[in-house]
Amino acid sequence: MSLFITPAELLGMNEQELRALYGRLLSDLRRNSQSRFLTSDVHVSLRHIEQALARLAQRPRPPQGPRF
Repeated sequence: MSLFITPAELLGMNEQELRALYGRLLSDLRRNSQSRFLTSDVHVSLRHIEQALARLAQRPRPPQGPRF
C-alpha cells in the first residue's frame, strides 16, 4: 500500500472507506515508527484523509422520509 495518499485519490471514497484507510495508516505508523521518511508521508496522508472526512461532514444530507 502506498504510504503517501493525495487528495485526488480520496475523491470517490465514502466515509466508511476513508475511516478504514485512516485506521490502516495509523497501524502502519505504529509498526514503522522508526523511519522518519515513512512517518512524515503517513502524517501528510492522515491529514488529507481528515480533510476529506471534514468535507463529507459539511455536505448537506439528503432529506429522509418519515420513520414509522
